[in-house]
Amino acid sequence: MKKKFGFLRFIAGFYKVIGIILAVVSVLAAIGVLLSSILGGAVLEGFSGDLGMQGLTAVGGILGGILSAVVILIGGGLAAICQFAIGEAIMVFLAIEENTRATASLLTRQG
Repeated sequence: MKKKFGFLRFIAGFYKVIGIILAVVSVLAAIGVLLSSILGGAVLEGFSGDLGMQGLTAVGGILGGILSAVVILIGGGLAAICQFAIGEAIMVFLAIEENTRATASLLTRQG
């Protein structure tokens, strides 16, 4: 049976690719934030030692980095899942249309 709605198929694939890209970027961003908070914590600890706050900023920097990484993973993950789900929903609608058209064709041939 001939495939219809080629542009919708393209849009569905585009949404899926965007979802995958968002997932990869979210993971890389979370890793980057986590590493920068851990590696930058040593610099902040030296700076806070000059100000008289011993060890406070290093723990806050690491915990803040972990919290930021988790927030980035959750937010980016949800965005990626939503983008991918939109692409899949379009494909489901197209499959329903194809099945309906095939059924109508079959019923026309039988009757």
